[in-house]
Formats: sequence, structure tokens, C-alpha cells
Amino acid sequence: MTQKISVNSVPVNYGALLENQLKKWKGGGHHSRGIAEYISNSDDSYRRLNKFTGQEIIVELHTRTGKKIEKLIIKDHAEGMSYEDLEQKFFRYFESFSGRDKGEKVTGRFGTGGKAYAIMNFRQCWIISVKDGKECKAWFQWDHKNLEIIKGYDGRGYKDKPTTERNGTTVVLLSSIKVNLPPKEFVNQLENLPRIRHVLRNQKVNFKIIKSKLTEEVQLVYVGPNPKDAKKTWKFTLPDNLKNNNGYDNNLILRFFEKPLADKEAFIELSDGISSVADLLISEFDKRPFSKYVNGNLTITQLVDSVAVKENRRGLEEGDDLTEEIKTFIKESVKNVIDEIEMYQKELDKERRIDATNEKFKELSKFLSKQDLRFKQELSELRKRFSKVDDVDIPNEEISEPEENENPVIYRKPLPEDNEENLIRGKWVTKVNEGGDGSGPAETQIEFIPDDSSEDLAVKVGMKKRTKAREIRKKQGLQVLPSNDHNNPDSPTMSKYDDPVSDRDMVQKGIIWINVTHPIIDKIEGKKGSDKIRFENIANYVLMMIAQYYTQKELELQPIDEREDSLMLFRKHFFKLQMDLRLDEDNSFFDDEDN
Repeated sequence: MTQKISVNSVPVNYGALLENQLKKWKGGGHHSRGIAEYISNSDDSYRRLNKFTGQEIIVELHTRTGKKIEKLIIKDHAEGMSYEDLEQKFFRYFESFSGRDKGEKVTGRFGTGGKAYAIMNFRQCWIISVKDGKECKAWFQWDHKNLEIIKGYDGRGYKDKPTTERNGTTVVLLSSIKVNLPPKEFVNQLENLPRIRHVLRNQKVNFKIIKSKLTEEVQLVYVGPNPKDAKKTWKFTLPDNLKNNNGYDNNLILRFFEKPLADKEAFIELSDGISSVADLLISEFDKRPFSKYVNGNLTITQLVDSVAVKENRRGLEEGDDLTEEIKTFIKESVKNVIDEIEMYQKELDKERRIDATNEKFKELSKFLSKQDLRFKQELSELRKRFSKVDDVDIPNEEISEPEENENPVIYRKPLPEDNEENLIRGKWVTKVNEGGDGSGPAETQIEFIPDDSSEDLAVKVGMKKRTKAREIRKKQGLQVLPSNDHNNPDSPTMSKYDDPVSDRDMVQKGIIWINVTHPIIDKIEGKKGSDKIRFENIANYVLMMIAQYYTQKELELQPIDEREDSLMLFRKHFFKLQMDLRLDEDNSFFDDEDN
């Protein structure tokens, strides 16, 4: 036996529900969104005529003080509406007559947004439409008492008035409630609204601000990074469950820019193939710093009329299955991109550090070249001091030939390996110099007097040994160069376990090698001021090598019984080199600039 179930209808206060929906549009902060609704309606009208690009939409905002809108006009020259269209389409709510259900590529859906904005923010609302030589003008407003939208053609309104005007529709809204933003800010907000981004890209939207007797006019454009400026572009193929039909692009496009984008530009524009439905911030998928350098676009046609899209196309509904599938795919793709960007940036930073270090090496080499020349002059003075000692082994190959008229010529006795062409005839004489007051011991000094008729031989101090097979090579001073340099075939390959500085080629080639892999030399990531510490370490290690070399050469020139303490001599040279480097005005090695 079937049990009969009693059914009672549930009363619904349609007026209260409508009022609650309309209240969402009330307030001075909704003007840009409301204007965007009418701009979108005009574009839909052009689209139904298959006019997708280059059509004019005019917006006029009249204000005296900027605190309220005296008059707002939105006008197009699209298909227009007849009296029947107004009654059966425009003045219907929560129903779509846009043609979207018939496959028209339009954005209109519920037929409520524009009218809701108008009646909740203006005291008078008019719509004027021309179609096929007939013009209609109607008013509409919210009836607070009966909780319904009312309309009429009386007063200044009319029906089917003959006209020669072109087809099109004009909305005139009079006397707004208080405006929260200056009128110029509407331009900025409209240019960044996803709702009409497709309109701004394709149609001509002219926005006029008329304040007192001044008129400012601007054509609204979509503002955003130019894809041509992207450093790199990636394409990620949509998974099968998200793929589009009808020839739409099946790729998520992500672009990397060299400079960080504004917060409003670092997003993925999500479209349903007709218009934008959401701007998905890259930072929502990946919190790493390079999320600010990426934007992109994605089309998913399944979003057309989907419950995954919020009302008025203001984003995706959280928790919807389609929303979760889209976000999972995007998150994985964004992670791959930022991983690659980070690796690229690390390599780039490494190259920049190497370039900066090489510049410092050049500065240090220039400084050491000057010090090398200065030290040779000092060695020349030492030779004068000790030239009276016959058995001092002077390393001639380290000294350049003196220039004429530079200093008095100093001679030494010839050695077996001296070339005959360097031998000079003359006479070695011994001079005795008494003490200044006659009480001190007498000093003897050996001196050579050139004389072609004499039999004695001598060689000028500083004369290099020469061979016919080789030309004289003048030293250019010391160079400081990096190891592991693939661009330099002479650069040695060193590991982090080798010494930080190598003098292996200092004497033969005049090169000091810096071990760029050594932890003391290599930059420590994340530590503030690490570059300055690294260059300080490099300079000190190099100066230690040079001071040690200078100490060795100076001690070789001193008689054994008169030699200075080697440690004290090393300290003297090291601290002098260090001070000279810091005080060198032509050198910026220790500047505080970022490297």
C-alpha cells in the first residue's frame, strides 16, 4: 500500500530576496564596477552584430565638486532596443536574454548587474534606445515600499518616437550618492578590472570627465606587462580533464620578466574563452620572491556558465571540483617555473660576482704593478749600498735596464756568463775616504773608471744577459688572475682544499692565482657584506705573497753579517703594501659600494 505524502508550498518573499541582491551594489565604492557592467553590455551588443573589434563605447562623467556624480552617460551605436526589447529583455531580472544560451560569445548572464548599480546609487535612471528609426526613453527605479523595481515611459519618457539617429543605446544616470574616490581614480580602476579587460583590448572605450567647464578625455586601455618584454616564456599543456574544444589554446602560458612586476600584474589571467573570469595571483601558488616576476594567461572553456565562477565573474568559487583541478595544475606549473628561475638567477649572480671580482683583480694588479716598479727602484738603491762587495750575487734578470740620465752608472765585475758585448774596458781603483773629523776609521771604496786603453773589464749594473735566440722581455708587473677560468687556457684548475692564493707562476710569468673555489675566497650566500670580506681576504693573501717575495730579494742583496731580521722585514713590507693600497686614490678596491 502506497502512503500518501502531503505537500505544502514554502512561501518565498521574492521582494526581500531581490532587495538583498540589490544592496550588494549600493555604495560609493561600486561605481567602477557598475560602469564596467554597462561597458560590457555595450560590447555584448556589438558582439551579437559580429563586431568584435574597433567599435566605440562612450562614457561621460559629469561632476561639479568631485564628491558626487551629477550625470553619468554610457553610450554605444550597436544594435539598439525596440519597445518590445525593453519590455521583454531589459526590464527582466535574473533571466538571460543576452544570447549566451544560443552560443553567442557574450558575457551577460543574469541581466541584473547594470540596473542594480543604477537604482541603488542614483536618484534618477533613464535608458534611451534607438532601433530601426524608432526611439524609446524609459525611467526605472527601486520601490522601497513594495520591494520591487518599477519603470515607466511617462514624464520625459516616450515610446516609438520617429528618429533619424543611428541604432544604439544610451544610459543616463542622474544625481548619485556620495562618491568615495576622485573621478580620475575610476580610470585606473576600470583599466584593471578583469570584467572588461577583453573589451579594452578590442573596442575603443572613450572616458570623459567633465568638471565645471573643463573636459578631460582618455581612451581606456588594458595596462599590463608587454609579453614581448618577457625574458623567457613557458608553455604547459593542459591535462585531458581541462582541455578546450573549438580550437582554443590548450596551454598555460607563463612569462618571466627581469624586473619585479607590480602586485596587480603578477597574476595569471584566467578566461573562459569569452572574457576574463579571474586574476589568480602567482603568490597564491608559490610564496618565493620570484613570484613577483611572473605573469601568464590560461583559457578553460569549461568555465562558461560554470558554478565554479563567482557571481559577476569576480573569481573562482573555493571548494568547487573544477576550481581545485585548475589550481592544482597551475600550482605544479608555477613551481617548475620558479625552480628554473632560481637556478638561472643563481648562475647569473655567480657570473656577476665573478665579473665584479675580476674587476677587483685588475685593480689589485694595477696597484702591484706600481709597487713592483717602486720596489725595483728601492733595490737599485740597495745595489748602490752594497756594490763595494765583489761576491754579492745580484739577480740581474729581475731588474730592467736603467734609462739614460736617470741615475749615476754603477759598475760591477764581470761574471763568466756575461756576454762579451756587455763588457766595458777601464780601470778598477781603490779610494780611501778619511772620517769627517779625522778621528773615525778610514773607508775604502772600489770604483770603476771607463777607459778604452785600460785592460780591466766591468759590466754596468742592470745589464741583462742576452742571447741571440731570444729577445729581451721587459716585465709588465704582477697580475692577479682567477683560477678555474675556462676562458683562460693558462688558468689552473684548483679545488677548495688547495691554498687560497698560489705563487706558482709569480716569478716566471708574473701571475698570482686566486683560488676561486676556496671557502675563504668564494662568497658565502646570505651573509651581509660578504663581498667586502672576500676582497679583503684576497688583498691580504696577495700582499703576503708579495711582501714575502720582496723580503727574500732584499735579504739576498744584503751582506750576510748585515742582514735585517727576516720577520721584521716581512712585516715592514706587508704593512706598507697594505697601507699604500688603502691610501691609493686611483684604486677603489676597498670602496663600500655593492658588488
